[in-house]
Formats: sequence, C-alpha cells, structure tokens
Amino acid sequence: MVSETKFYENVASLKFLAKKEVGQNFLVDASVCKRIAEALDLQEGEKVLEIGCGAGSLTYALANYPNDLDAIDIDEGMLLKATEDFKEVSNVRVQYGNGAKWDYGPYDKIVGNLPYYITSLLVEQCFLGQKQAKRMVFMVQKEAATRLLSTTGSKDYGPLSVLLRLSGEPKRLFGVSRNAFVPVPHVDSSVFAIEMKLKDTKEAIVGTYEMALKLFLNRRKTLLNNLKGLTPKAEEILASVGLKETLRPENVTPEQYLLLWKAWKEVK
Repeated sequence: MVSETKFYENVASLKFLAKKEVGQNFLVDASVCKRIAEALDLQEGEKVLEIGCGAGSLTYALANYPNDLDAIDIDEGMLLKATEDFKEVSNVRVQYGNGAKWDYGPYDKIVGNLPYYITSLLVEQCFLGQKQAKRMVFMVQKEAATRLLSTTGSKDYGPLSVLLRLSGEPKRLFGVSRNAFVPVPHVDSSVFAIEMKLKDTKEAIVGTYEMALKLFLNRRKTLLNNLKGLTPKAEEILASVGLKETLRPENVTPEQYLLLWKAWKEVK
C-alpha cells in the first residue's frame, strides 16, 4: 500500500466525485480511522466485515491488522479504486455488496461508516442477521447516534433502542467533526460501539423487537390499547408482568418488553 499521507491525500482529491444525492462524504482524517479500527478490539483469528468501504479510508486502517476483512460497497466506481488500492493485501477482500441484503452470520466483528439515509436499516440488518458477532462499531450522524442509543422515557426511544440494549451494551465512544470529511457535510458524526451480550436467546430478542415495532406504531396510545391490536388478552398479559395499562410505549424498558413478549407468546 502507499504511505498513509499519500493515501488520504488521494481520497481527499475525490471530493468532486462525491454523490450528493446519497450524502456521500469521504473520511480523510487518518487518526479517526485508526481510532475506529482500535475500537473493534480485534483478536487473532476474528473475521471482520466493513459495511460501505467507499474510497477505502477505514479499510486502510483495518488493513494494518492481520484479520481477514471483507470490505463491501455498492458504488462500483469506488469499488474499482479500493480494489486497486488493496490488491496486494492478501487478507483484504473488496467486493460488491448491499449491506441491506448481506449475510452477517460469519463475522466476529462488524464496522462501518453508515450512510445517513439507511442508517436504521443497516443497523437493524446487522443485529438481526448476526450469529456470532462479539462487537460492532459504527460511525453515524450525531443525531442518529442519539436516537439509537436513547434510553427509556426519552423522545428518541424506540424499537431499535430496545433491540440494541437487549443485544448487548451500547456506548458512545467519541464525536467526529464534520471537518474530517470531504466534501464537508452539514452535521457532525458520532462513533458508537456495542459489546454483544445477548440478554436472552436470539429468538426471544428478535421476537421482542418485532413486538416493539408494532407497539410503537402508535406512540401516543397507551400500552393497553396498542397491545389490544395484537391479542384480546391484553389486560391479562400486562397484569402477569406487572405493567400498568396506562403506560405508553416509550415508558417500557427493554427488559420489560422482553417479559411482555414471553407472556404474549404463552397466551397466543
């Protein structure tokens, strides 16, 4: 590979090729890329997936580790560049891949600078599709990180918050200035990680998330009225898990949603 300085200078020169319609911005701060790679805490033998490798900014930092790395993207122009840049790095495979349809099962660590317009979809697919992931690290728009990492009772709290917190321990790591990108976007970004520690079986967590999706469709309705749309035994289920009928979806903790799903499954 070329030197670090030369590589990121080359990435910066691509700013006029960025696709504004999909909010494409190239990360040109090598120190940020290194911090993201370090946050993965890579161990010997772990297989890594990078979602949306783009011009290869993060890929360059990850390529310094001996781990097998699959770097995927749907932008064929950027893939040509990344393929050429890493053609002599034997453990890096740059390939065409749609993150919304990718098989996440084989990977131990998952990382990516996620496009703002499909952040939620990609995070959902990662968590639902993973089978052995130990840790995930994502860079997203600052507002998206606030939403994903929101806690019970906040206005941003929703089904994805429930999914993340039942899947492990999410944590905001550090902020990234908009000036770390070219072209310079209108917002700053945040990097967050989640140490995967499933609070129950995968089936239970997925089932709980699917229930939360339905119950959050009408945030202003009470938990009882939302649950009545799923079962005629709504009052019985809420009583069995000790939840008040007047609660609203944002006032129920991830652990309570899990109990609610289990009780609902028993009476279905």
